[in-house]
Amino acid sequence: MTLPQLEHPEAVAEFDAAVHWYEEQEPGVGLALIDRAQRARHDIADWPSAAPPFTTAGDGTVIRSRAVHGYPYRIVYAVEREAILILAYAHDRREPGYWLHRLND
Repeated sequence: MTLPQLEHPEAVAEFDAAVHWYEEQEPGVGLALIDRAQRARHDIADWPSAAPPFTTAGDGTVIRSRAVHGYPYRIVYAVEREAILILAYAHDRREPGYWLHRLND
């Protein structure tokens, strides 16, 4: 059974901002980011536990991440009982763990 994917609102906002930024730099590059992220999300849906643990939250929740091929972004997620929670579309050079508070939102 494939678990539904739920995106944290802040993750949606940061992804939209990244797409917009890339599109402003060069038309089509932001759209390619959308495509690559969709592919990564498809892989996460098919094999949610395939990515090694990235970190563990204070409550014991295992956090994993999947690279977005061709871009300096990772999809940070947690596999819950009923859904896959996408916590962030994190830039590789952004402050690590800035999204941890999203687990409790």
